Amino acid sequence: MARIEPMESVGEMTPIPKWILVKAHEFWNRQDIKKDKKIPMQQVKESLLTEESDRMPNALVIELLHKADENEDGYLDYDEYMKFAEAASTRSRGRDTFSRAAMTIIPRNERTVEKRSYFQNYSCCPPPFFMVLATLVETGVFVYYMVDMGEPMKAAGPAPVYSPLIYHPRRRYECWRYLSYALIHSGYMHLINNLVVQFVLGIILEVVHGWWRIGTIYLSGVLFGALAQSISDPDSFLAGASAGVFSVEYAHLGNMLMNWSQMEFRWLQLVVIIVLSFSDVGFAVWDIYFNGNKTKTGHAAHLGGAIAGMTVGTYILRNFEKKKWEKYCWWASLLVYLVLIAVGIILSATLPVPGYFPYNDNAPIWQARMYYFEEKNRTH
Repeated sequence: MARIEPMESVGEMTPIPKWILVKAHEFWNRQDIKKDKKIPMQQVKESLLTEESDRMPNALVIELLHKADENEDGYLDYDEYMKFAEAASTRSRGRDTFSRAAMTIIPRNERTVEKRSYFQNYSCCPPPFFMVLATLVETGVFVYYMVDMGEPMKAAGPAPVYSPLIYHPRRRYECWRYLSYALIHSGYMHLINNLVVQFVLGIILEVVHGWWRIGTIYLSGVLFGALAQSISDPDSFLAGASAGVFSVEYAHLGNMLMNWSQMEFRWLQLVVIIVLSFSDVGFAVWDIYFNGNKTKTGHAAHLGGAIAGMTVGTYILRNFEKKKWEKYCWWASLLVYLVLIAVGIILSATLPVPGYFPYNDNAPIWQARMYYFEEKNRTH
């Protein structure tokens, strides 16, 4: 391949990044290394819409797919190609990081011109509604209870056990707590860990798949996480959005496995998720069986969130041409989740084991806060 000199400017004297032109030359060399032929536009488009586009800036792919055939003869020569490559390169900076991140979670056969253009021109309008709202509400609730308890913001605890939002083992009949506990966090590190994952992965998934899909996955993980934790550890309180975060994380894994052959960086993504999974499982095993001073981590809730993400995510995030076995997998995933939820609800309500669940606390909700501060004042 010939040595490539960086271009000086295009348009309003904007420097063109050398790496973009290098990628453009590499693409053309795979079509016509001598640079003396005209390539059918259909061939170019097929290459761009499949594996070739993994190596190309998104703005350049859009430019070529839309209007690279300047003289409208159905072919593309090297001069036409480089003209558009130079023009498109000025639009790649800043946008390309986001669009590349979005493309990694979309199967190659779903990367249409419309989707590419949407991500390239996305300006947070409309914003990723659900993840932004969840983040703001969770942060606001955390600050409110820190002020209400009169406690400084600590890395770990205390949690407002008197809150009508937290999952309370003696008030299981208040069914909203199986979802609302996700708004309560025990310490700022608990909150920050969840919010970081929500932003890094959840927002990109929401932009790609829509707020209602991600919201459904998130809440399904929160619900099943609470049921799993209440059955496995019936005396424990439960707080935090970790089950929802695990659900979103493992929904991406389910979507990636269903579209394995079409996913970009699939092995890297799989390795990252496997490492995180083994880390979570390893910590849970150590904490449950070997830690002399056990943490208050809801390991069953994390597992429940992951299972919900895999099952509900496989069902909801299907945006590709389904093969016959994939349709069966789709319905099976939905059925598994619904059965698990039904079993969890039945066991939580009617488990015939005397003394397994603590007796219900039927006192008015408002008294919980009063008792909390009375006890706090006595101990101080």
